[in-house]
Amino acid sequence: MPTSTTLCVDCHSNPSSLEIRKRCLCHGCFRKYVASKILKRMETYRFKNQVGNAKKRLLLPVSGGVSSLVLLEVLDAQIKKQLDQQGRTAYDLVLVHVASQESDRDEGEKWCSSLRSCFELHTYLPVVRLSDVFEVDGQVEAALQLLGLTRQESETDGHFLVRVFTSARSATARSDLRELLLKRLIVATAKAQNCDGVIWGHSDSSLAAKALSEVAKGRGGSVPNELADGPSPWGLNFNYPLRDLFKTELQLYLGTSAESVRGCLLEHKENEDTPVSLRSTSIDTLLSTYITSQGQKYPSVMANVVRTASKLQAQGTAVGPGCRLCVMPITTGSETHELCYGCERMKQDIRE
Repeated sequence: MPTSTTLCVDCHSNPSSLEIRKRCLCHGCFRKYVASKILKRMETYRFKNQVGNAKKRLLLPVSGGVSSLVLLEVLDAQIKKQLDQQGRTAYDLVLVHVASQESDRDEGEKWCSSLRSCFELHTYLPVVRLSDVFEVDGQVEAALQLLGLTRQESETDGHFLVRVFTSARSATARSDLRELLLKRLIVATAKAQNCDGVIWGHSDSSLAAKALSEVAKGRGGSVPNELADGPSPWGLNFNYPLRDLFKTELQLYLGTSAESVRGCLLEHKENEDTPVSLRSTSIDTLLSTYITSQGQKYPSVMANVVRTASKLQAQGTAVGPGCRLCVMPITTGSETHELCYGCERMKQDIRE
């Protein structure tokens, strides 16, 4: 750590208090550093890219974790600055929170109320549950039938969702299903709200873990599409403004935020799903834990995972059929023309 007599290398006036990527910074310059990394990835939505007075409408899923809170704080500050300087904004944010458990909708609404008191300029959707995917996505049940999962007569959305997860015979298949249904829910919500894109709160650390886990699960061909900024196979623009920042840096940033913002952190989001044994650990959780631990020791090496994956050319669905479940282009290795190789592998771990 820098000593108290070391000056910040950016402002050259304040004592440095943090060492970030071998650079000694004060708290103020560190916050500017983080904000600049995020706003650089939001260049697509600048005023000069507007057609007339048409503003982009962007969906921001907020989990209550460190990453989504930091992203919201920075974007909120940018929007306030635009209003002060020009009296209008380049884009509007629509916030949605997915309850962590089916029974947590009321708790989620209370949390959203506290979040709204800190960031009041934006549109807040009612809290949704994962089972709502069956209501907003009219194609998801047909896609699940390809895995052998069919809704029983008079079965509610909640009971069907529970049976979908209990049908997965491995932690990896269960985690894969949850992530796919969550993405379908968020995308369907964005389309229902006439949003032009989704702003994801994935840090460099989480994107690196995602890239490695997708390869391990047989979805290597989808990695460029999963990590790329811009048009996606889902028919919406995807952006990852936190892609140049490590999880530890976001944690440090939140630590310098106002107490009211820090109070919006849902602590259980950072500690849930702790595996009790390797046997019951999904590939996603295993690689996320690995990236987090090794990223602190070798940050530049971990950052290269995302940079390398981002250099791969994303493959549009126009070049071939898309998977009925994950929507990603179907590449070699798939035995059918409806599921990609990764979804076919997951299907092998699903038994009703």
